[in-house]
Amino acid sequence: MPESILQEDTILEKLNQQADIHSLLAVAIKLINDNVNKLILKVFRKEPHAIKFVIPSLVGKNGPLNDTSVCLKLLYALGIISREDYEDIELLIAILDELEQDDRQYTYLDDEILGPISLLHDMVLPPSWESQREKAKQSGIVDTLKSSMYQNRYQQMIRSALIIAITELTLRIINKEHINYFP
Repeated sequence: MPESILQEDTILEKLNQQADIHSLLAVAIKLINDNVNKLILKVFRKEPHAIKFVIPSLVGKNGPLNDTSVCLKLLYALGIISREDYEDIELLIAILDELEQDDRQYTYLDDEILGPISLLHDMVLPPSWESQREKAKQSGIVDTLKSSMYQNRYQQMIRSALIIAITELTLRIINKEHINYFP
């Protein structure tokens, strides 16, 4: 089985194991951070002096490239990642930061979640829940049990679309690692 399929399966498995939006985003950001860190190391020149003296001072514990946001800016400025990928990662980090500051348990249907994730470049949202609810009412489905089932189904569709968008974003970063930036 090709390595890219294994990587995709691993990412999908890790994301699918998460029960709520907060844990999903936390795992997504960890996966992205890990791969951004690998990519930033790949971008640097691989010569003995650089490996021994320069790179550790940049990416070490107190180095300026110890912060994912700074690494993203550098990778974007160097043209290694696209503007869309840069914006998407920053948006995911911002959403996670907001969730960590709020004690409320959000669902995928909350405006505080649905609004920001709809801005992700790879996010393909199904028709809105309101239009789904109207169709259900028009077809005579008005009891609360069926309505709840449709709402849960819609929430699963949002969750799946988000997982696919995050997986695609992470795979694009991983694929950048295979490029030889310095001969």
